Parts: sequence; C-alpha cells; structure tokens
Amino acid sequence: MQHRFGLMNNGGANDLIGICAPSNIRIGLSYAVHDRVTIGFGTTKFNRLQEFNWKVALLQQTRSNKMPVSVTYYGNFTIDARKKENFRYLSDRYSNFNQLIIARRFNPKLSLQIAPSVSHYNVVKNTMRNDMVAIAFGGRYKISDQTSIMIDYSQPLTSFMLDNPSPGISFGVEFSTSAHAFQIFATNYNGIVPQQNYMFNQNDGFGTDSPFGKGGGQFLIGFNITRNYNF
Repeated sequence: MQHRFGLMNNGGANDLIGICAPSNIRIGLSYAVHDRVTIGFGTTKFNRLQEFNWKVALLQQTRSNKMPVSVTYYGNFTIDARKKENFRYLSDRYSNFNQLIIARRFNPKLSLQIAPSVSHYNVVKNTMRNDMVAIAFGGRYKISDQTSIMIDYSQPLTSFMLDNPSPGISFGVEFSTSAHAFQIFATNYNGIVPQQNYMFNQNDGFGTDSPFGKGGGQFLIGFNITRNYNF
C-alpha cells in the first residue's frame, strides 16, 4: 500500500500538514514468477489508474566485482479508468513507462542507483509532447540492520512549450523486518504511478511556497507499506 497526503499548508489551509487534505492511495500486488522476473497490478485513487507492471533483473552485481553493478528493467502499462466522457477514443486512456535501473552496492551500508526512463501518454495537451525522457538518482544508507535513510532526485529532460514539470525530490526513512517494510518520507510528488509524476508534476520542491519558510519548496508526507509472502 502506498499513500500520499496533500501538500503541507497548501494555500494557507488549516489541513494538519496535509493530513486532512485530499490524498492519493495505491494498492498493488506483485508476484515473482522467476527469481529474476516479477509481474504486478495496482489501482490508484487519482484518475482511477489501473496499472499492469513488470520488472526483470538483467544483470546482478557479484561479490568479486566481475559484474560491478545490477541492472534491472521496469515497465508498466496504465489505463485511466475515469468516465468515458473524459476521452474521445479508447486509446486516449493509455500510458506506459519504461525505466532502466543501474544500481551498485558499495558496502554493506551504502547503495546508489541511476535510472533513465521514458514516459509516454497517447494524448496530452498541444503544448506538451507525448514522450518525456527523465533521469533519476537515488541512494540508501543503512544506519542499523533494520533502518535505512533514503533519498531520491529525478530530473525531467524533455521540454514543453508550457507547464514544464518540476524535478522530484524525496527523502525519508525505511524500517524493515523479515516480512514487512515501512517507509515514511517527504516528497513533492503527489502521483504514485511514475509517468504521472514525470509528465505532470507542478509542485516546486525548491520554491518559496512552503511551511518550512523561504526556499523550502512544496512538499507532502507519504508512506509505503510492503508485506512479503513466501510460499
């Protein structure tokens, strides 16, 4: 389960740091059909997005450093399930996302990754492009066996005529057990399906409209809960 509260102090509203503001929620299920292949499905509140996704481990880092990095391909196909009057054709509902994740574990505590991606929407405004090329950088540092600090930054690279999306920045903490992982973080992304963020995010993470004061940016609180089952 993934949850995003509303923007903190959006427009001066008394919304308890976004907790009382409109929130976005995703519930998903993934299944490992092979030790290198996972498929999944998720449903998201905003725009009623129905998402089919897959992940394939192409290369795996080795202890000997003969293979210095892990390389994973992630993709999805998403259907906007809002009422039909929002669309002219059935294909107008479709979007997809493709990403290559290149990661390296430098030591038992520190892992870093870089992830180029392409987001595609069949229909967008005439001031936009159908495809968005972006790149993301992420890191994780373990401060104990069960606790890690995480940070992620993503940069859209494609330019539009108007309404260029803002870069994304997230930072938070993960607590894990043998079967659960709980992440809580601050982010300027209120979308959960990645192409929605890369194409449409207008929350300025480095702006001045912020409860943190000048230069604090527009942020919201989010959390993810993951439960693993072994059969």
